[in-house]
Amino acid sequence: MNQIISKQHTGLKVFLGIALSVVLLLCFQTTTFAVDQGTVLTINTVMNASNANDENESSAEAQAVIVTEPEWVWHPISVINEPMNGFNAVRKTYALPPDVNPTVISTDDFDMLGQRFTFAYVVQQQTSDESFAEMREAITIEARSRNLNDILPNLQQEIPFERDGFVGTLVLDLHSITSEVAGTSSHTSTATRQRTYPNLSSADNSLIPRTITEGGITFHLSSVDWQSNNMSVIDGHPVASSFTAHATYTAQVTQTRTTGYTITAEYVGTVFRTVQGKTLFTAIFYGEPIIEVWLEDSEYEDIEDELVEAETKIIPGTAPSRNANGNGSGNAVIIAVAVIATLIGLGAVGAGGFLLARHFLGYNVTIYSINGPREIVKAGKIKMDLNSPEPAIVLDKAVEENPAKTDRYIIQIEQRAVSKLINKVVRVMLHDKEELHMVPETALGMPIYEFEVNFGDEDESSDSADMDEYPTGGDIMDS
Repeated sequence: MNQIISKQHTGLKVFLGIALSVVLLLCFQTTTFAVDQGTVLTINTVMNASNANDENESSAEAQAVIVTEPEWVWHPISVINEPMNGFNAVRKTYALPPDVNPTVISTDDFDMLGQRFTFAYVVQQQTSDESFAEMREAITIEARSRNLNDILPNLQQEIPFERDGFVGTLVLDLHSITSEVAGTSSHTSTATRQRTYPNLSSADNSLIPRTITEGGITFHLSSVDWQSNNMSVIDGHPVASSFTAHATYTAQVTQTRTTGYTITAEYVGTVFRTVQGKTLFTAIFYGEPIIEVWLEDSEYEDIEDELVEAETKIIPGTAPSRNANGNGSGNAVIIAVAVIATLIGLGAVGAGGFLLARHFLGYNVTIYSINGPREIVKAGKIKMDLNSPEPAIVLDKAVEENPAKTDRYIIQIEQRAVSKLINKVVRVMLHDKEELHMVPETALGMPIYEFEVNFGDEDESSDSADMDEYPTGGDIMDS
């Protein structure tokens, strides 16, 4: 709540300060305008005429770029005033897109720094705009192997790039290299497998399996070689007690071979593009001093013919017009208006000072009534006597004007009054009731010091307990 009230006071101070400043400024301008300065005669004097002619002759070709009647005015990007060729020159530089006609440049004379500047010539300069982009280019090659060591000799490390006006060099990205099978061929051959079957009772081929399977391929029995083991002699003849068979199996196998690979590689890099930019036109103006002579009306009439014969140039619009009644009556009216405006300004200043004094030096206590846990209403303002040995805040009048008739109030004391109330007991009175409150020293650091009083009966304290939920530091809006 303290912050809201402080912001309100700050806003009021700023508003009144701005209003008073505007009124004083208007009064000052009106008074200055009312002063009669007499007749002003402005004359251009030519300096370094020969140098100017030589320069104009040497820049005749540059002058052809500019037309004396431009279609519209193009604002310059820079205006530089510096000495040039014995003159005080002004250089106005314009940046025009390629599709804009240079006739938009103004070549009219102008006054600046007490001189009249006249167009001399123009200089043209072409500029360019550069842009860059990150580019990625993919290429493919054919290879017989997918081994990286076999592929790299067939790839360039860098390739040139040129497209859409962009040029540059791209570098091979090793991580982007991929391969795909480009072609295959089929080949049929006879495959053989060997099997050994030991400890057979006889050399009988029926004891040997006719087929075997390996790797999903079925092999058929082709031949069997028998070997006898453990020879013994029976009736004088050697007889084998066991046999070992060495079987050979064959199958027709079709194999697919890869004949080549397609290798894809990407090249990356930054490429640049240069395009025609804006054209810079610099218009050169040479300055000649302007001599201002202050004359009375009679003197102006006497020398006017002599100035014409001397081939000087009178700048139109600088001398005030004279009516049939003379300048006296017109100036008198202007002075009268200025005096009235000054009096109005002084009145406004006085009224503002009165409002400030009343607002900041009058009321020093603001009262808010609490009508429920969420409804806070501004009851009014009063002025507390700070010099009284027993300072008191009487709420009777504020409560009568406040539509919310409650027993709880928030009291706010302005900071300028707090310093005189430190460690003093303040009496807050409402009709025949009274509450006492001591202002602590900590109140000096607050923009506005506030506290709450409750004039309700003691037996009603339980009914109003829910009202204690209102935070005294919250936002309070003026009714």
